[in-house]
Amino acid sequence: MLHIDLDKTPKHSPYYLQILEQIRTLIILGRLLPGKRLPPSRQLAKELGVARRTVVSAYEELCEQGYCTSKVGCGTTVSQIPELIQKDKNDNTYGFPKWLLTDTNYTCHSGDWDTDKICFIPSLSHVKYLPMKKMRQAINQTIIQSIPDVLGHYARNNGDPELIQALCQQVLPTRGIQAMPSQILITNGSQHSSSILSMLISPCGGTISYGVPGYLAIPQNFIMRGMTGVACPVDSEGILLTEAAYASRIHYVMPEHHFPQGMTLSPERRSALLQLAEEHDALIIEDDYDSEFYYERHPLPALKDGDLGGRVIYLGTFSKVLFNSLRLGYIVAHPEIIRRLVDIRWQLDGGTSLILQRWIAQLIISGAVERHLRRMRIRYRKRRDLIALYLQELFPEWSWQLPRGGMQFWIELPEGQSAETILDLAAERGVGLWSGANFREPNACEPNVTAENHHLILGYGAIDEFEIHTAFDRLRDLQQHI
Repeated sequence: MLHIDLDKTPKHSPYYLQILEQIRTLIILGRLLPGKRLPPSRQLAKELGVARRTVVSAYEELCEQGYCTSKVGCGTTVSQIPELIQKDKNDNTYGFPKWLLTDTNYTCHSGDWDTDKICFIPSLSHVKYLPMKKMRQAINQTIIQSIPDVLGHYARNNGDPELIQALCQQVLPTRGIQAMPSQILITNGSQHSSSILSMLISPCGGTISYGVPGYLAIPQNFIMRGMTGVACPVDSEGILLTEAAYASRIHYVMPEHHFPQGMTLSPERRSALLQLAEEHDALIIEDDYDSEFYYERHPLPALKDGDLGGRVIYLGTFSKVLFNSLRLGYIVAHPEIIRRLVDIRWQLDGGTSLILQRWIAQLIISGAVERHLRRMRIRYRKRRDLIALYLQELFPEWSWQLPRGGMQFWIELPEGQSAETILDLAAERGVGLWSGANFREPNACEPNVTAENHHLILGYGAIDEFEIHTAFDRLRDLQQHI
């Protein structure tokens, strides 16, 4: 007897299609063998409570696809099809190409977090205070004004002219950068920027230097495409290039706030890095991911500001300024680099949504983005100061510097305390903390670095004051267990 279950809920797929798919599956799995005769259409229709024509349609489609044959007077029978390899239920690699099983040495720290906990997520913006009214007005205005100019437009270019003009006139000058439209490419965020840059640069070979602990995902884009990584330490003056890094073709740096420690690259090291790039015909990738958030002082001008030789490739993003899922960023570089990246971008995905670009341009031009930044700097500073008070009260033996910018604390634990233990104890109390090990993993990027277990990271961008009070109340007894 042929067993078929029909979904008869209001949103069910057509009955003939359900019958077709279930019989086809039984044939593929070998449960209906070649030569097996299917039930007469009238009989099966009666058993299933459907019209006979429904079953006939399913049988006809099975014959059309080659799974069955039908002859007058003989009914419909299962065809002889090539024997299929049966899946081993315990083999998780079934169907996966064996040549892809080789370890690529590529790992990436997940951005996932437990929504049941109060999480001190590093480098994540708060969305509660977004200027929603202005955002709605801007998107409505964008759609109305864009018909048919933008909605019907699809061409190879470096981005929407309105957004590029807004960047040149209102955004980049705040970082000391004077740029022409031909020096800018709009992307889907900094990670995407680094990916297309790696497609351009990695085939040329060479090495890429970067600081550790740090944001490893960007150098990994270059390493997995063939470049060699050179990990460098980070101290109170920012990244400290090792001798092995001097001849690197690419230097990846975060001058204003090296993530996750928040160190600022000193003026002396900035000058030395620019000179080194000139001497070795190298390029510098400047990741300026959150310089908009500063508290005691204005940030130093971008490294790109002093780039007289055109050696700096500047990466900017709107993810921290507005919200993390806004995948919109930009590259500022030599016009010839931009021209080549436009070609790569066109082949890769055709470009970033023009509606999205025009929407953000409207927010910048109206001043909504700058007003939002001013408000959030005040809020983030209050959260930073509140966390600092709790750390001083509850964990006086922990070592840290008050962040002058950015959105996280970098905490060094005393000897004998383990970050892993503290994370587990905090999780038991419904609080999510981060370990420095997440940004200093012993993998292909950093083969000689052992796993660290003596740093914590507390982010304060995506957590409000009430949650901070609640979290530290839960952690009050933590000291007794570590």
